[in-house]
Amino acid sequence: MLVLETDEKTSARSGRGTARSRKSGSRAIVSYIPVATAVLGITLVISSVVFFYVEDDLRRLVSVTLGLAILITGIWFAANPFIHNGRRFITLREEVDGFIDLVRQLNQQALDMAPGEDLENTRVRMHEAVDHMVAEAGRTR
Repeated sequence: MLVLETDEKTSARSGRGTARSRKSGSRAIVSYIPVATAVLGITLVISSVVFFYVEDDLRRLVSVTLGLAILITGIWFAANPFIHNGRRFITLREEVDGFIDLVRQLNQQALDMAPGEDLENTRVRMHEAVDHMVAEAGRTR
């Protein structure tokens, strides 16, 4: 029998309420670091060329080098952020990944026209994987 839930129950259970849709404070700040370092680095490089043009070359060289280092740091931070994996349901995610591998295996067996026994074994393993996913649903870590 199919039972439909109300929108309030579904959104509360799935975690799609207004509180979860916003980024946490630390993540919001961390997301602006690459932009801030790019602006700071570009400003430092341009200002070193414009303002230190008449002065000694050593100050300009140090300023440009520092600006480029800040730019490189910003690019590296954007490509490889320090923030950790925000997933809460890691074991469920592992089960889902295993299930996707089983789907790929099933598809390959169907393409290879494998005997029915291999397909049946994969089907049984898929049912077991779904049972594991149901058991792991809602558990953190």
